Amino acid sequence: MVLIGLDYGKKKTGVAVFREGVVLPVDAVFGSWGKIRSRLEELSARYEGVKIILGLPVAASGKPTELSIEVELFSRWLNESGFAVELINEVGSTVAAMQLLGKKDRKGRVDSLAACEILKRHLNLI
Repeated sequence: MVLIGLDYGKKKTGVAVFREGVVLPVDAVFGSWGKIRSRLEELSARYEGVKIILGLPVAASGKPTELSIEVELFSRWLNESGFAVELINEVGSTVAAMQLLGKKDRKGRVDSLAACEILKRHLNLI
């Protein structure tokens, strides 16, 4: 089974893949839910047995945020589109990714590295 990590954002969504024991970032998706689903369909066509690990942004206190409510709706929409989705707390994943990259960028590299962090948490690698 191939795991796909998503670090959802309103403008861009980071994407990572766990395959054959390795977590790798892939190009971020810029845009709508439909564009994200199209990327997921591309990845599903390439790999058999895909499961999505979607980062859930909650406040440091653990309470839901406006974005976490949107992510939960997005998760349900993906499920209805035929994807298996698991939500995982993503608090601090972007900060960890920025420390790895050393800067913020506009190309989505930080977002995809944050998606890697989300997958690693799911796999208990960090």
